[in-house]
Amino acid sequence: MSIALFVDGESDEGTIPELIRKFLNVSPKIICKRMPRGDMFNSEKIKAHLGPLLKQDPDVAKVIVCVDSHCTDPKEIEEKTLRIEQELERQGLAIVPRYAVVVHALEGWLAVDSKALEKVLGKQVWIKRNLEEVCKPEDLLGDIFAQHGKRFQKTRHDPQIARYADPVEIARHSSSFRRFCQLVKNV
Repeated sequence: MSIALFVDGESDEGTIPELIRKFLNVSPKIICKRMPRGDMFNSEKIKAHLGPLLKQDPDVAKVIVCVDSHCTDPKEIEEKTLRIEQELERQGLAIVPRYAVVVHALEGWLAVDSKALEKVLGKQVWIKRNLEEVCKPEDLLGDIFAQHGKRFQKTRHDPQIARYADPVEIARHSSSFRRFCQLVKNV
């Protein structure tokens, strides 16, 4: 069984598969494809990306589209993505992609695990806020790294943090990560 992910950024492409492997405790084949964010909100574009993917790897059992809410109310994004899922279901696809709305961006998931951040930074880190309320968690990580004399680079540091991350810890603090885990396990 393979899991296919559609993501909209390079850091997502290098990080989300690592998180999946950690919380599944196995190494499934994960096919991760980047697509333009606008395509993620268009059922025809999703279908166009899905066709070649399934031809290339007929072993794909799950397709998950990971879309960041980017300072937009996550419920608004969830409503849009639900409509797209329903459109795709009506088309009778063999595999209907499911959406995981990341509140607000991947860095919000990663920043909740202070122990993982400590391993990357080499120093103790304390974050005392609900990161799903932080509109731009990338900026928050940038500030934390700067406080420790480093410059945050998400394409470099997101995968590093994910390697040390504890998915149970992330799930304790992030409802959108819990939803993502459910999708991966149950689609």
